[in-house]
Amino acid sequence: MAPGRGNGGGRDDSSCRWIQAMNMSARTTVTAQTTTNRGGTFRNLPEMLSHGELRLLPLIIVLMMVWMVMQYLTGGLFLSARNLTNLSGQVAITALLTSGAVLIMIPGFIDLSLGATVAAAAVIAAMAGTQFELPLWQTIVVTLGFGLVIGLWHAFWIAWMKVPSFIVTLGSLLAIRGLSLVITNAETISPSPDILVISDTSLSATLSIVVLMAFWLAFALLQLREWRARMQAGIKSSFFSVVGIPVVSVGIFACGVMVVAVSYRGLPLPVVFVLAVVALTGWLLRYTAFGRRLYAIGGNRQAALLAGINIRAHVSMVFAFMGLLYGLAGLVLVARLDSAPPGAMQGLELNVIAAAVIGGTSLMGGRGTVAGAVIGAILMESLSNGMSLMNLPSAYQSITVGLVLLFAVYADMRGRGGRFGD
Repeated sequence: MAPGRGNGGGRDDSSCRWIQAMNMSARTTVTAQTTTNRGGTFRNLPEMLSHGELRLLPLIIVLMMVWMVMQYLTGGLFLSARNLTNLSGQVAITALLTSGAVLIMIPGFIDLSLGATVAAAAVIAAMAGTQFELPLWQTIVVTLGFGLVIGLWHAFWIAWMKVPSFIVTLGSLLAIRGLSLVITNAETISPSPDILVISDTSLSATLSIVVLMAFWLAFALLQLREWRARMQAGIKSSFFSVVGIPVVSVGIFACGVMVVAVSYRGLPLPVVFVLAVVALTGWLLRYTAFGRRLYAIGGNRQAALLAGINIRAHVSMVFAFMGLLYGLAGLVLVARLDSAPPGAMQGLELNVIAAAVIGGTSLMGGRGTVAGAVIGAILMESLSNGMSLMNLPSAYQSITVGLVLLFAVYADMRGRGGRFGD
């Protein structure tokens, strides 16, 4: 009897045809990608800007334009060293949470509890230092532990009990906000003076230069590694687009930060936290099997499951990591405000989601980068900071955030080729 005939033969033939079709599709995809990246000349620049390595360049240009407009409208105050240092403190909390939000959104989930949880973490930090008189290092451990517990709570309901992340985190938004009001009697708590070291500490000029140069050099080496990996895989990619422009762009940004930091107080400690978290999350997504599996889960969850990916474990680790970021952001918040209002950070989750989507992270999952999300966070906070310098009411800031989020989601849908009603 010939192979594939007899019992189940029809299924075998169907499976063979399915496998052949998948192989042909994969070859077509690789061929198309190779054709798109062939030569990497300026003739392919539109494709690289929309789908390739330079997709963040338009966002960077928009950010620079916003900065120039704000500089003009504020009479030269926006780009002053003092204001940029203050802006870095505002960006720190949003950027920390945006980095974690990208890890959550790529596999297709969402977190609506950010503002309430960070405010609660700040309350815990303040209470640990004042009411329980814990030293600074124990306060940090307790606050990070609180955030981790919340992250694991989310992971339990989302990954193991299969409750949609929208419902779980929305429930946490309401419950945790109420918990903060209960344990504080709706009163603002003052923290221990020791915790102010987080916001008041800045690196020396020399150490600031060393940290920024190390960050830039590590980025350049990773971009070079990616280009070599593409070439070895047979994907013709331009050195200009993969290494040249990204490395030069980050170098210019690092030099600008260096000039501002050295001319004022040095690199603030919260900014160092952001650089460390961005480096870690970016490395996880781009250069580890864990990151590739997150993209696979977001791209096609059923296929990822059939490929043997432990979705529960990956989702649990992502939300646990986000829990640690809750605690870290809470520490930065209480140190920056020198107080812990239980109702603080309302609407933070919208800013974080908007920043991630503006930076190219899809609400549908399967796509996104930490670098783009952080640039989106800088853009959002730059708009807020500039409008504050112009003494515009907070209502206008809310209108701006809402409109920016709407257009960002629309651009995401158009980029995916989606249509309303699909």
